[in-house]
Order: sequence, then C-alpha cells, then structure tokens
Amino acid sequence: MKSFGESLRQLRKDRRITQRELASKIGVDFSYISKIETGALEPPSEEIIIKISKILEADEESMIMLAKKIPTSYREIIVEDELAELFLRRVSKMSLEDREKVRKAILGDD
Repeated sequence: MKSFGESLRQLRKDRRITQRELASKIGVDFSYISKIETGALEPPSEEIIIKISKILEADEESMIMLAKKIPTSYREIIVEDELAELFLRRVSKMSLEDREKVRKAILGDD
C-alpha cells in the first residue's frame, strides 16, 4: 500500500496540478506539500486533507484513512452508536484470519 505522501503525489500529478498550485489553493507553502509527498513530514491535519481532497477530487474519508487518521464522522458514530463501538471492540480482539472472514462477509467476497 502506498503511503499518504506517495498517493498525494500521484493524485496531484494525475490532476496535472503542481505543488505550488496545490499549496496556493490550500494556503500553505509549496515546500510543505513537497515534504509531505517525500515523507519528510507526517500527513497533515484532517482539515488540510479535506481541502486537498476537494481540489484533487478525491474521497475525503479515504484520504484521511490513508493518513492513518480516523475521520471525525467515524469518531462521532463510534462514540454515539453503542452497536458500532461493540462491533469494533469485538473485531479488535479477533485473529487476522477471523478479521479476513468478516471483511469477506461485509464485501461479499467469496
């Protein structure tokens, strides 16, 4: 799996947007984008990721998860929904093999 920075670079290039253009549109210095793409800096905040996602026409939640962060909307569900919290608690205690079975059941993979 690609890192956040590698994925950001690929998306940006696919959209034919320079680091300077992206940086200007989200209000940061272009060197900040460069450092994220090379892995010299950790992925940015959720707020910045959302701005980037909109400009690059990427799914915000996927980009946030790629940055190894939990989207605010997911956190709210976990905190407010007892069933979601119970599901995550149970899945976290499962073996990798059992997690794979759950993934296949959810996605309908055979």
